[in-house]
Amino acid sequence: MFGASLQPAAPGHRSVSPRLGTSHDVMESPTAPRRSERLERTIENELVPRLLASHRAGPVPPALSMAMARELSERDVDGFVAAVRSLDDSRAVQFLRDILAEGATVEAVYLDLLAPSARRLGQMWDNDECDFVEVTVSLGRMQRMLRDLSQVFLADATRSEPVGSVLLTCIPGEQHTLGIIMVGEFLLRDGWRVLVGAPWSESDLLTMVGTEWFDVIGFSVGSESRLPLLKRDIRRLKSASRNPHLQCMVGGQVFSDDPTLADQVGANAIAGDAREAPQIARRLLDAAQRAASDAPLREALGDHGQFSDALRRE
Repeated sequence: MFGASLQPAAPGHRSVSPRLGTSHDVMESPTAPRRSERLERTIENELVPRLLASHRAGPVPPALSMAMARELSERDVDGFVAAVRSLDDSRAVQFLRDILAEGATVEAVYLDLLAPSARRLGQMWDNDECDFVEVTVSLGRMQRMLRDLSQVFLADATRSEPVGSVLLTCIPGEQHTLGIIMVGEFLLRDGWRVLVGAPWSESDLLTMVGTEWFDVIGFSVGSESRLPLLKRDIRRLKSASRNPHLQCMVGGQVFSDDPTLADQVGANAIAGDAREAPQIARRLLDAAQRAASDAPLREALGDHGQFSDALRRE
């Protein structure tokens, strides 16, 4: 846990004397008012936001939140990828601690550091700049960091009642699960019951959806060559599901490059990133609930239609 890094002291600032700002101090130095103004700005723009964040003393006003936020850049991604590939296991952890100490939010770390770093590693593997073992070790380190940050990230959850149930997995044969773990974090924070797992076999998935109720199943796909398998799995899972209106959400670079592929494999929606996954899952849940409420009416109209056809034939 990076508890220490979440309560940083403002760099470069000394402790404040109890006498600073008294009339005696002002008389002693004509520059004291300017120093006092700078001190007030420092307290307002740096110390107060950090204290509010570290002690969770209620919501931070937007202006203060912007003042303490630390944006992440491509340069940060470059530095983190180099750190996570290092032989020194502690180097990436220290890099992350420094980023958080400078004011980066956990959500920004998830979306603007870990996610693009994972994509960068995948590109490096495709370009033969690193091997499978190095990518696996690096992603494993990143998953441990994500788990360490999870408690802080989920502490922002505001919903107490469960929204629905989601099963997240990747296509059997694919090994890297960082993306679906991150999606699971955002869904958990939104109030969903989430089951995230390593790639299960098709028979495992069929058993799970046949014995337990899931509102949404989410697949992460890393390669276009796996799409025929995904299409088959989606069709079989929807047929075997306890929930007759099971919804399927997919994600991965292949769908970002060509969104029409989602329809081709039978998916109901695409989650472009972890941040938008809860909103999309809620839309799918609403659609499933509407379909469930309309089903009895459709069945009744269907029976009536058959009866009317019989009368016309007579």
